[in-house]
Amino acid sequence: METCFKEIVQYIRTLYQQPEGNIPLHAPVFAGNEKKYLAECIDSTFVSLVGKFVDQFEEKIAEYTGAKKAITCVNGTSALHLALKLTGVEPDDEVITQPLTFVATANAITYCGADPLFIDVDLDTMGLSQKSLSAWLKDSTYQKINKSTKKNDTINKKSGKCISACVPMHTFGFPCRIDEIIEICNTYKIPVVEDAAESLGSFYKNQHTGTFG
Repeated sequence: METCFKEIVQYIRTLYQQPEGNIPLHAPVFAGNEKKYLAECIDSTFVSLVGKFVDQFEEKIAEYTGAKKAITCVNGTSALHLALKLTGVEPDDEVITQPLTFVATANAITYCGADPLFIDVDLDTMGLSQKSLSAWLKDSTYQKINKSTKKNDTINKKSGKCISACVPMHTFGFPCRIDEIIEICNTYKIPVVEDAAESLGSFYKNQHTGTFG
């Protein structure tokens, strides 16, 4: 385990050409026309939800990632919350996620009134382990017909709660094995919502993260 993490740290240090000291998780960089565009935005009076910069941002993100559509939200937590609501997560449900993540992942789940259910991560990706996920679902859940939807729900044997979604996260931009995770979740009829907030610019099998789920 220690060797694996040392290799990751060394890779990050090489990438940022910083052999010693702390490397900030995120540091703002103003190296272009930021001040010019900000002034233009203020002069236009479109400083909240609409305006040409919002439209351009959505179009360029969709083009770069290969997504059918990109929609701006105030932050990643809001985006995850919205996605989970649209997926059908309801109060008193459970949502599978991983313990190694930013707190926003679990926060978005609790904002829906649901409980996060933590499954272990892989050493090499630091993302949700497909093997641990498969083993836990096999041993700890059962299927039950939902009287409203007439479809099978996956129920946690211990809590008796419905597992209504799975939220893997691509830690520090390292893609998890998202295709295998989705295949497993499809077997149990569990929708997958990717937390790709840390992986803009990362590709997995030639497909941009965030476009699998």
